[in-house]
Formats: sequence, C-alpha cells, structure tokens
Amino acid sequence: MSWRTSEFWMNTSPRELLDFFQKLHQEEEVHHLMEKMEGNDAFADLVFEYIWLCRSDAQTINLLNSPQFTPSLLVKFIYFGFGKQFLIGNFDSSRYFNEIKSLLNSEQSLRVLSEAESMEKDPTLKIHLLANLDPKTWEAYFDILDQNSMTLDALLGIFSNLRDNEIKKILLHSPTLYYYLQMMILSESVEVSGMGKEQKHDLKQILDAVHIWDQFCSKIKENYQLTLERGLSPRERDSSRISAILREIISVPEEEREDILAYLKGNGILLDEVEESTLSFLLKNYKEKGSFL
Repeated sequence: MSWRTSEFWMNTSPRELLDFFQKLHQEEEVHHLMEKMEGNDAFADLVFEYIWLCRSDAQTINLLNSPQFTPSLLVKFIYFGFGKQFLIGNFDSSRYFNEIKSLLNSEQSLRVLSEAESMEKDPTLKIHLLANLDPKTWEAYFDILDQNSMTLDALLGIFSNLRDNEIKKILLHSPTLYYYLQMMILSESVEVSGMGKEQKHDLKQILDAVHIWDQFCSKIKENYQLTLERGLSPRERDSSRISAILREIISVPEEEREDILAYLKGNGILLDEVEESTLSFLLKNYKEKGSFL
C-alpha cells in the first residue's frame, strides 16, 4: 500500500483529507487531479484506495466515467482493485471483471480499449471491456480497428487465450458481444490468425450453446406482451412467463444458472429487479429444498 508512504497522506490532517476527497467530485478539479496522479504513483494509490472503498457510490461512478479520467489511470485502477481482491483469497476473476464492467459505461470502456497501450498485453481485460460496448460504441470500435489497419481476425484471435467456459460466461453476460462475435465467426472472409481450425470450431460450439438462449428469449418476446407488462406491477403480470423461464433454467447445471439469468436480463425478458430477485429466490429454494416454495 504505497499510498501510506505518500507525502500527501503523511502531511495532511483528517479534515484536509475529507475536504480533498470531496473535491474529487468537482469536474473542474479532475484534470488537475489526473496530472498529479500521472506523476506520483503513491498519490495515485491514495486516490484509488478512496475510489475502491466508495466504488458503489453514484458520485464515484461519475468520476470513473469522467472524460478527464485518463485511460492509463483507469487501467491502473482496475489492476489496483484486482490486487486487493486477489489478496482477500477465493478470488474469482470473472466476477471481478463483471464488477468493473458495471462501474464503466460503454463510452469509457471504448476510451480504454482505444487509447491504453496495455490493452494489447492483457487480452482477458480487453475481452471484458469489449463485452461492455453497446451497438453504438461497437461501430466506433470497428472504425478504430480500420484506422489502425487491424482486422477482425486479429480481434477474434484474442479469444484463443481463454478457456471455453470463460468465453461462454463472458458472452452470457454480454448479449451485444455475442451478436457481434456470431457475425464475425460466421463470416467466410475471416481467417482467424492465432486460432486454428479446431479452436474456431470450439468457438462456434460455444456460440451455438448461447444461441439456444437467444432463441428462447425470442420465443418469450413472441409469446408475451413485454412492453405492456413492463407498465404493470409485478402482481399484474402474466406469471406463466416466470414459470416458463424457471423451467428452462433448472434444465441447466446449477453453476450456469446465474450466468443464464444475466443473459435473460440483458435480453430484456426480465423486466426489472423485482423479477430478477424473485427468480434468484426461487432458484435458491430449488437448490436447497428441491422445490421452488
């Protein structure tokens, strides 16, 4: 924890520290803060410690997504949090990166992908940030690839660094990434560098496994009036939709159910947090008691 040795930490009173942390959320102060952090690692760690502790706060999320928060410092913050989680033990890297995705919006994820040099050194982080892009920022990312003379095959090649279950988990948490990857892998014009025929076949099988849930989502959208139901209270909605979802989810291994729920939510067939928590509660009962209630 190098922040404990920083001059700022050692020579500042508690009251001054509180005042400083409040200023972090003032837009006009962010640029000066970034300049000081870029030139002083110990000071940067102090700021990261505060951001990490307050990461779920709305003001902190706004700070992380400020256009003035530089991509290089964002990458350092991501690794700072990674190190803290790793030291705790029982570390799940996928769960950590999913938390990071929830803190950054699509525009900020694109800035990190396009400007931070370390992205080329960490394909796992790169894939998770790609999973955070929405359709608009995906198109912008394709433009960046074109400007840098990079090809789709090079982009697909980064998936060869992950195990099959990791790729599937990432895709289930990002329907948009699944759609774009499906489009690329099915393109006969894409010859994937760094990925042999067998790996490409494996990736196609993973996409087919996710496609089953994509088809299920389409079926739910056809059979239920989701736009109408979204305006109703949970009690007024068609309960058979939740029943249909439950029947499908319990047909998969228990360790995959949380990821499936994330995919269904991302595809819009879970209408709100109430439905998500209800399903989680029923699945927990099913796991512990063998029945939903």
